[in-house]
Amino acid sequence: MARHGGESELTGAARRIGVFVDYWYAYTSARQLFAASGQQPPPAWYGNVSPLALAGALVKRPPAGARRSQRELAGLHVFVRHFDPEVHRSQLERVRRWELEQAVVEIGPSREQGGGHWQSSLSVALSAAVARTLAAGVYDTAVVFAGDGALWPMFAALAGDEQPSAAVELATWVAPDGSLPTPLAGLPSVWCHRLGEATFRQLLDDRRPAYHHKRPGAAAPAPAPRTAMAAALAAAGLTSGTAPVAAPQPERGGAAMPAEPPGRGMRRLAQRLFGKGA
Repeated sequence: MARHGGESELTGAARRIGVFVDYWYAYTSARQLFAASGQQPPPAWYGNVSPLALAGALVKRPPAGARRSQRELAGLHVFVRHFDPEVHRSQLERVRRWELEQAVVEIGPSREQGGGHWQSSLSVALSAAVARTLAAGVYDTAVVFAGDGALWPMFAALAGDEQPSAAVELATWVAPDGSLPTPLAGLPSVWCHRLGEATFRQLLDDRRPAYHHKRPGAAAPAPAPRTAMAAALAAAGLTSGTAPVAAPQPERGGAAMPAEPPGRGMRRLAQRLFGKGA
């Protein structure tokens, strides 16, 4: 079916927009462009965004000559690098949340499977998904949030002769000074959505994971003391289960001093710290 402008030439229906997000690029480029300079690196969660909210923002930003009402979100694809779910628990939680939001999440091959080339393997998977869904008529337009220069041939092949292309659009962050973290913005015939810091902060997902899985072999953290007395004993290197220290024995010929009953030494320490009522 022929397409023209923002809608189907025969039916007049809104164009079905498929959004494809290279999440590693979205995350790392946001940290690079929007984190405060001259300070410590931002916390690990800084740079995470909601892919669904990002897709919605892109659909509502039509290229010149198109109307917002002529576009509708028809699908969301999120591409993430391979991760260990037992170690990177927060990433697993994000993936599960995205899937509940009806996103198609594609996880790239491991370092061993990809020959050590994580990003190139992910870009190949993204390119294949864009070309496949457009060729099958699943979407009328693909909006790709990515920055890997290896995607240039895909954009060039899909763009066609329209100005701008109705088949594929690019999206990326833009720094406050107008600089861009990707060379793909120079593609001819491809509309580029340039999202600034204000938009990033609207889309920021600063939710912390509910549970952090400890790394294999790591010791579990000690429980926090529940009372002031327990805290003082812990600071002194003692616990309620510490065995009493035996009384020193006198030199030969003297009478042996009896050991203190269990618990008396702890009581004396508590009385010195908190008074005789302890």
